Amino acid sequence: MSAPVRVLWIVNIVLPAVATELGLGKTPFGGWLTLMTDRLAQRDDFRIGVAMRAPVKTLTRIEKNGIVYYAMPQSGADPFDVEDATVAEVLEDFTPDLLHAEGSEMAYTRRFLKAWAGPKLLSLQGVINGNRNYDLGRLPLLSMLNPLRPKTALTAAALMANFAIRFLPRLKAERETIQLADHIMGRTTWDRAQAWAINPDATYHHCSRILRDGFYGAAWDPARCERHSIFVGNAAQPRKGTHVVIEAVRLLRRAYPDIRLYVAGESPQAASSFKRHIGYPAYVCDLIDRHGLTDCVTFTGLLDEPAMVRRMEQSHVFVMSSIIENSPNTLGEAMMVGTPSVSSFTGGVPSMASDEVDVLMYRADDPAMLAMQIKRLFDDPVLCDRLSASARKRARTTHDPEANVQALVAAYDRISGSLKEVSA
Repeated sequence: MSAPVRVLWIVNIVLPAVATELGLGKTPFGGWLTLMTDRLAQRDDFRIGVAMRAPVKTLTRIEKNGIVYYAMPQSGADPFDVEDATVAEVLEDFTPDLLHAEGSEMAYTRRFLKAWAGPKLLSLQGVINGNRNYDLGRLPLLSMLNPLRPKTALTAAALMANFAIRFLPRLKAERETIQLADHIMGRTTWDRAQAWAINPDATYHHCSRILRDGFYGAAWDPARCERHSIFVGNAAQPRKGTHVVIEAVRLLRRAYPDIRLYVAGESPQAASSFKRHIGYPAYVCDLIDRHGLTDCVTFTGLLDEPAMVRRMEQSHVFVMSSIIENSPNTLGEAMMVGTPSVSSFTGGVPSMASDEVDVLMYRADDPAMLAMQIKRLFDDPVLCDRLSASARKRARTTHDPEANVQALVAAYDRISGSLKEVSA
């Protein structure tokens, strides 16, 4: 029997499996990473390591449930980076056959890809080069720069400054990261296009995401949902499009005075004092106040898996409102539960769902069209049931755990097979 293939994953969060051992709280993010590494670790033909940046003082090695975890101390110069010496130490200790980096955005991903001479697989999450023209959410920034409304003007100036100072410099770094990969893994036509535009020589592999366990057993029931309620899964940044949803709710409230909008995440009123006054949260707050919607908008706080499942089941309509997105997990989760969904037609969404078949779609910056699509679902229970059933069927195929593990294993086999051919 041949030796197992040693695969070192590079990830950008501390996985919940070892958060307690590191004295850290568990995050609800990164469920895909945990599920996939756990399933791979159960196989005899692979040995899995996971390297992750963490708030620790020294490199910490933890072996648990067949996986070797490396908690890497953050760089003194940049808390989102690690030192070259740490990268070298991890590579020397684990001695991988294959490097699998998850996400193209982090600086230390590039460090690993530069330091490792063997085969390199880069899994795409978002692609910030593809987000460039949409990151500011199509906000009316020029009209916001109105001296008669100083708070709004400050918000626009802050968003533009953040874009210029923090976002734009990351574009070149991400392009370098993608160009360093021999193999690229994605799941939509959009991410394949972005990868090809930057690195046409890399081999592309398709592998969809596994969702968190709780969504596979949940089912939306129209008799148990809150009528005329809308759920949005993220409002942290302009590109998430929450401002478009608020404009749509303003239009819908004329016909549905009992309408409710639930938004996952921290309330803008509870944000840090700086963000509350001049960041995107300030703009969202101002929009809600200006349209008199304070009494019908609720920010739920950060939702863990069970709470997210409940919110999906309780909502009449789920809205994926991003101006740009690759393959939004929240849309996949809503489809798996069967919550009738409206989604912007953007990025990789058309690879996940079909308009008028699985979901209803709208142009991402068109609140009137969004409002009309929501209205159709509010008014037509037969349409809700049809979309719900179709979405669940498609999601069960797209997010089938065993099929996706097999797709990843097949990619590893192709990569390691080509390596053996070169070695021979």
